[in-house]
Amino acid sequence: MPTRPSAARALAVLASALALALAPRPARAGDVEVSPILIELSGRSRTALVSIRNAGGAPMRYQARAYAWAQGTDGVMDLAPARDLVVFPPLLELQAGEARNLRVGSDAAPGAAERAWRLVVEELPRADVAPGTQVQVLTRVGVPVFLAPARPAAKGELALLARDGARIRFTLRNTGTVRLRPSAVTLALRAEGGATVHEQRLEPWYVLAGGERIYEVAVPAAACAKAAEVVLTAALEAGAIEARAPGACRAP
Repeated sequence: MPTRPSAARALAVLASALALALAPRPARAGDVEVSPILIELSGRSRTALVSIRNAGGAPMRYQARAYAWAQGTDGVMDLAPARDLVVFPPLLELQAGEARNLRVGSDAAPGAAERAWRLVVEELPRADVAPGTQVQVLTRVGVPVFLAPARPAAKGELALLARDGARIRFTLRNTGTVRLRPSAVTLALRAEGGATVHEQRLEPWYVLAGGERIYEVAVPAAACAKAAEVVLTAALEAGAIEARAPGACRAP
């Protein structure tokens, strides 16, 4: 009969499993793997190595390009070719299972706010497949690249913008000098006694330094009829921030 492992050993096994589950993993799209999945540059460390691996079964060619990254209030990325972030080599040809490194770097000096770029690695059509003989599904992977500001400060605020009885509009503003990436953004309607009559989790995404993300949420009429307050919450790495307003779906 097998012996039961000690509590200490069981805890060690569990801790090891959790460490593996939480460890950063390469970004994978199709048959290309890119690691790391986020690049941090600073005044002291202005270059980084990025591993590109062909995880497929045939030779592939890849193109790597750098883009300046801006963002609209709807969260949509606005990418433009970057001149201040260099990627070398820009073209790679890898055999099946082969991996090589790219070097990414910038000579830009740290400024008042964090700089943001996207490194985009995309597959090119296979040279051994004649054009028109078969459909080639080409993948691309985007990796965020950040240059730390002179004085990093992570701060954000939530603010209610409008409410008309059917929709609530609010913003998450980045008032700091580095990016925010909330793990959750939530809108809740509360009754007079504090009970939640409606709660909606919204899509969290990056809010770059100095930017904002505006949300417009349709709310059920039945919940609005019972609600007395709207509560907005964003879970940030430094802790949750919150905004409350009486009147729920309409201003009091």
